[in-house]
Amino acid sequence: MSSSRSSRKRDDKTSFKPVPPFALFYQLTYMSAMAAAGLSRSKTFEIAAQSGSPAARYFAAINTLVEEFRYDYPEACRRIGTQAKSENMRSFLLRLSDALRSGEPLADFLAREAEVQAADYENKYERNLEALKQWSNAFSSIVISVALIVIIQVVSSMIYSMNSTMMTGLISTGVIMAGFGAWIIWRSAPREVMTVPPSQGAPEQRRALSLARTLLPVGLALASVLGVVGVPLGWILILVAALMLPGGVMSLISDRRTNKKDEEFSTFLRSSGGMATSTGTTLREALTKIDLSSFPTLEPEITRLSTRLQALVPPEMCWQKFGIESGSRLIADVSSIFYNAVKTGGDPERVGYLCSLFTAKTTQLRAKRRLVAGTFSALMTVMQAVVAGLMVFVLSIVQNFTEMVNQLMPTGEAASAGQAQMNMAMASLSPGDLHYLSTITVCMIILLAVIGAAASIAADGGLKIKMTFYLAITTLISGVCFLVVPIVVDRILVV
Repeated sequence: MSSSRSSRKRDDKTSFKPVPPFALFYQLTYMSAMAAAGLSRSKTFEIAAQSGSPAARYFAAINTLVEEFRYDYPEACRRIGTQAKSENMRSFLLRLSDALRSGEPLADFLAREAEVQAADYENKYERNLEALKQWSNAFSSIVISVALIVIIQVVSSMIYSMNSTMMTGLISTGVIMAGFGAWIIWRSAPREVMTVPPSQGAPEQRRALSLARTLLPVGLALASVLGVVGVPLGWILILVAALMLPGGVMSLISDRRTNKKDEEFSTFLRSSGGMATSTGTTLREALTKIDLSSFPTLEPEITRLSTRLQALVPPEMCWQKFGIESGSRLIADVSSIFYNAVKTGGDPERVGYLCSLFTAKTTQLRAKRRLVAGTFSALMTVMQAVVAGLMVFVLSIVQNFTEMVNQLMPTGEAASAGQAQMNMAMASLSPGDLHYLSTITVCMIILLAVIGAAASIAADGGLKIKMTFYLAITTLISGVCFLVVPIVVDRILVV
């Protein structure tokens, strides 16, 4: 008995998790497409429980109450709705219960709810984008503050005795602040999965993954060897950036192609559904009649889909492969809705229209996100150049002045007494102190480059491998700063 009770508790915890707005938007689109096929109420709820969305758990629970405990659907929806932890699911299920009790057609109710949820999702998405903008500005301020902490500490070492413990503590705090800022960016950005796993996706996604897995370890290994040999740090960073760049560029190309496919997919759904309905044919025959020139980016995937269907490969497998090979999670999910709804007897034109609205709304919102993320990424690139340049500049000044002071300072006991009387830290900086200052400067520049790249991909939300592109750019900028800035400082001091 206790085991059954604990099992029920575990079930409740896993069954009634909060449902993100996008998941509910997807679930309602799925259900409205199925209801448009003229399915019975019980069949619609059964299919809704198999959608794979987080909201499907609620409908599985409703089916359990109906089938095992003989509840009617209005009462089952009300019972599960009152237990729902998600405010959006609670509200929807209670409205669904009232609609079923009043005798409103399920298809009409779901179509209306899908439109309402689309508007609600859009509002929440745009609020998240506004929060992302604000936190992007805040993150820039945090990075500048962290850079100033390092610069002030390095400059202070020229005037006062260097306290390495205090300096390490302050710099560690700065790194934690920058990392926390990147985490806030990730939390503020809309939560969505845009791509399928790269190892299963489009050819360019697989190439990007292969390049990243091959070249990045090679770059790190070469960097270690060159560091031991004594190659200047600037050249090492440039080499690592050059080895990361091919995978990063390929992931960038892949991400842009995926976005283009998503945009074309909405039109493809309307065209194929409309063609099947107007000609009275199946989807297989309709695909042979549509003009593929309207979908240049998606054309290879559509061609493979049509070829497989003509070869009498099971249609469900064909549409599943079509979604995965596109590399887009959106296409993979909506293709499943489209095919299943048409398979169960839905009007292809009507189903295609509903799925097209869902796809178009999603791609429009993601385009707005890319605009915000693109601005933030460009800002991070400029910030890395400024921060790295200033840090290396100040470090070079300290190193040069220390060398000049040591050359001008007399030697012997009198010199030591005079130096102590002056209490000038710069004159007493040992090679170990200079090495420490150099180490913390290098570490901070590299850490800020990594944190900036992580924040950029968090804001963007696309293919995660694309972080190698942002990291390659920030690493390249840092390497150039290590090579160029000391030369500029030397010329300034000579003049």
